[in-house]
Amino acid sequence: MKSRQPRFKLPRPRLAARLAIAIVLAVVSSFLLDQLLRTLIPPPPFLVTQRSWLVETIVHAARTGWDGTGKQAVGPFLDLEVQSEPDFVQGGGSADFARGLQASLAEALGKPAADVRVRADTFSDNFWERSATTSVVVIPRLPMLLTPREAASDQWERARGPIAMKEIAAGRTSVLGRLDIAVRRSDGSWLVMNPHQTGDARWHYMRNLLAVAGNLLILAVFSFWMARSIVAPLTRLANAAERLGRDREPTLIGDMRLPEFAAIAGTFNAMQLRLKRFVDERIQMLAAISHDLRTPLTRLRLLAEYIEDADQRAQLRSNVAEMETMVADALAFMREEASHEPLGTVDLAALLISLADTHHDLGEEVLYEGPDHLDIRCRPVAIRRAFANLIANGCKYGEAVHIVLAAEDGRVSVAFRDRGPGIAPEDAERAFAPFVRLETSRGRETGGTGLGLTISRDVIRSHGGEIGFEGGAGDFTVCVRLPRGGA
Repeated sequence: MKSRQPRFKLPRPRLAARLAIAIVLAVVSSFLLDQLLRTLIPPPPFLVTQRSWLVETIVHAARTGWDGTGKQAVGPFLDLEVQSEPDFVQGGGSADFARGLQASLAEALGKPAADVRVRADTFSDNFWERSATTSVVVIPRLPMLLTPREAASDQWERARGPIAMKEIAAGRTSVLGRLDIAVRRSDGSWLVMNPHQTGDARWHYMRNLLAVAGNLLILAVFSFWMARSIVAPLTRLANAAERLGRDREPTLIGDMRLPEFAAIAGTFNAMQLRLKRFVDERIQMLAAISHDLRTPLTRLRLLAEYIEDADQRAQLRSNVAEMETMVADALAFMREEASHEPLGTVDLAALLISLADTHHDLGEEVLYEGPDHLDIRCRPVAIRRAFANLIANGCKYGEAVHIVLAAEDGRVSVAFRDRGPGIAPEDAERAFAPFVRLETSRGRETGGTGLGLTISRDVIRSHGGEIGFEGGAGDFTVCVRLPRGGA
């Protein structure tokens, strides 16, 4: 049989290459969009006319004595209209050209300059289609090679210094975004000339708006694509790290598309497995030691019965009992670390009421305040043990415990208040360390083993909650906040 050849796979582009590809695609898409819009909605045309033709056409139209009431087209280039008064004034942005053309028309018509009005605005390409209507290019002669220097002759003429207005108008090229000409007739009305408009200016404004919206959409699409390709893997890494710190269970990450993130994920997976193996070995070793200590403690308890001195026998019994308590708490701590109790719906209010009744039956002062029912998702046995430890600590050091349960936005808060000495702020973090007892005595009844708060915090954090201290001596509170949905 022929062996199957492995398929060749192209290497996946790295992050820098993806960014470059996204930028190139965005630029190309923007260019294609602009070309498409220019094809669908062409920009307004330019009317290129020789200056002498423009003067002759206006003079001829003014002398024919046309009495029309509407617009009349002079070929496909100009529109004529009779108005009682023009809606523009002499000058404009290209005032030199307007004055020069005004002088030429007045001389050709044999009229005073006041009977001729010219408004000219220079076309500017610094804005998107400064003129949404037909623009005009007035050139001094034909044929002409229209170079950028010729098109910008306004500036060149100004640099030469003052010359006659007629010479300026006759000797330079002007690119105008607007050109309006009016000649006063004998009856007092005005003959107004404008370049012929080939389309509706609103379409050109619409094209500009579509260009802006389209470019913003292109930018948003490519930005979202690149941001998602970067943020999504980081989110997966953050979630895996959070679960590792909360549940101490590794979450292996695979199928990373970017080579950089694939390398990070591989290193992170190896770190998770090493940490898990390290913690499991330490837990198993401590559990084994604690379990094996039970046999010699049992022997010590039997040997204590053969001691004749009553005081020594009582002292040995007390020491053995303290060691057994420490071993039992250590084993409970190990079991809590290794437990995988499933989540379930628990009536937290009923659980706290039950714990309060249990301690009350033992002669301790424990009061509950809060709703009669409040369901949350949690690990029932673990959460009961955590709250039992907090109540026991409050009863031991604070004489009485007041439990307050309240529901918040998507969370629940449980406060355990007592009248004990409290915990100083600088000792708050150390109080949660395993086998640390802030109480200075070494007695079993008061000092304990230092594992109660450690177990409680581990349980609460495994549910996605937090625990902290508030207040001080005489009004000390242990605050617990848990999500209602569980971890």
